[in-house]
This record gives sequence, structure tokens and C-alpha cells, in this order.
Amino acid sequence: MTDRPDRDVVFTYRYLRGGMVAMLLMLLLSVVLQWWWGTNGTCWLGSISAYYFTPARTVFVGSLCALGAALVAYKGHSPAEDVLLNFSGFMAFVVAMVPTVPDERCSVSGTTNPFALSTSAISDAVDNNVWSLIVVGFLALVVTVWLRRDELLDPARRPPLRTMLVTVACSGVILFELVLFLVLPDRFVALSHGLAAATMVAGVIAVMVLSAFRVQDRHTSTEEARTYKRWYLAIAATLAVLLTVTVVAHLTVHGFDHVILIGEVIIIVLFCTYWVVQTKELWDVRGTAEVEARKVGAVAG
Repeated sequence: MTDRPDRDVVFTYRYLRGGMVAMLLMLLLSVVLQWWWGTNGTCWLGSISAYYFTPARTVFVGSLCALGAALVAYKGHSPAEDVLLNFSGFMAFVVAMVPTVPDERCSVSGTTNPFALSTSAISDAVDNNVWSLIVVGFLALVVTVWLRRDELLDPARRPPLRTMLVTVACSGVILFELVLFLVLPDRFVALSHGLAAATMVAGVIAVMVLSAFRVQDRHTSTEEARTYKRWYLAIAATLAVLLTVTVVAHLTVHGFDHVILIGEVIIIVLFCTYWVVQTKELWDVRGTAEVEARKVGAVAG
């Protein structure tokens, strides 16, 4: 069957997109189950990251690492998007490997939390995990540069200014985290989780916006392109409005102290919505498996 390799490529592409949504839904479900079983539905922690210190830890770490690998593996629709996806994927690993400050507002199991870790245990885990990430990340960078050496050395294929600016910004964040880890390890443990989480989310939102404005490049039908563009802009506007309302409520409503948790849930739900809509768009753009396989490179590039 001559079409089998092409079909395998297409289905792998589709499963990769679907798997990213599955990882995020599993993370949300794990948090909800911990709320229901761990505190009898009476207490929420202040952020999803705080559930690292609960029985949800394995799903939290595993889903973020899987999501990070998928974001890196997935090819963006433009060079700038690809840089942002790689960056967000790398930051997802940092979020998973460097825990946030424990949240003591909920009792996880009686009076003692069996999932709590000592400061030294957290420090040892961070050292082990981050060094592994640094070494593998460096090796991956070397391999990528070697495989793309002809492209990188060709002046005619110089990346556009936007891609260069995005690369510099993302590299600056990673370099800052690296220097912090090497020079001020205590400050790294205290600060890097929040920085990684914020920049990971910013990178994903930037991908959503960039993709919305390039939707015409993926369609021959102007009306179809406009429909999907309206979808993407509506999702982005909804995200902005809901996050604004959440922050305003936090500042004005007494006792509203779950702003981070609610903001994270909003971002995850709307990103999943965006990703499902875009999967539908890209599925339709390609049509049959044979056409998909021939166009995968053009759409991904």
C-alpha cells in the first residue's frame, strides 16, 4: 500500500494535536478529583501548581512534561509560532520540575500531608531534574543546529525580523532562568516556577493570536478563512474579558482569593477550545489523507 506512510504521518499529526488536549483535560480532572475526594468538596487550593503537594502530583508533573514534549514536537504555522511553541514547551518542563510554594489552606489528609516535601528534598529534586533538562535541551539544540546548518548559513533564508525578535525575547527568559539556577539556586527555586508559568502562558496566547492573523494563508475560500478568524479572535477576546473580570473581582470582592486558580482554568479551557477549533480547521483544509500528507510540510512550515 503506497499510501500507508502518508496516512501514518497524517494520523500521527492528528493524534499529536488530540493528545495535547487530553493532557490538559487530565490535569483539570485530577485537580477536580482531589478537591472532591481530598477535601470533600469544601476547599480549593490557590493554584493548579499547588496541587503538586497533593495526590494529584503525578498527573500534574506527567501531563505538563507530556504537553511540553508535544509543544516542542509540534511544528508551528510560521517560524515565529514555532519558536513560541518550542519556548512554551520548554517552560512547561520547568513548571513541572520546579514546584511552587506549598499552599496550606486545605488539609489534604487529616492533619498531616503525606505528600509534603522538606526544603532539602525539593532542592535535591530541582537540581536533579533541571540539570537533566539542561543537558538534554543543549543536546537537542546542537542536533537541531546541525540538521539545519545549510538553512542557517544561507543569507537568502534569513528569518524575518519578527521571528528574530521573538527568538531573542524567548532566549532571554531561558538565559535568565539558567543564570538564576547556576548562580542563585535558592532564588531559582523561589522564582522560576512563577516566571516559567507566566511566560509559558504568554507564549501560548501569542501563538493563538499569530495563528488567527495567518488563517487566510491556509484557505482558498475567503469566507471560510473569515469564519475561522472570527472564531479565533472571539476566543482571544473572551480570554481577555474573563481574565480581566477575574482580576477585578479579586481586587474588589472581599474573600475572593482564588484569582490564580480561576485564571489558570480559564486559560486551559479556552486554549483547549482554540486547539479543537484549529484541529477542525486543519482537518478540513487537507481533505483526504493523501492530500494531507503532501501538504503537511507547507502548513507546518
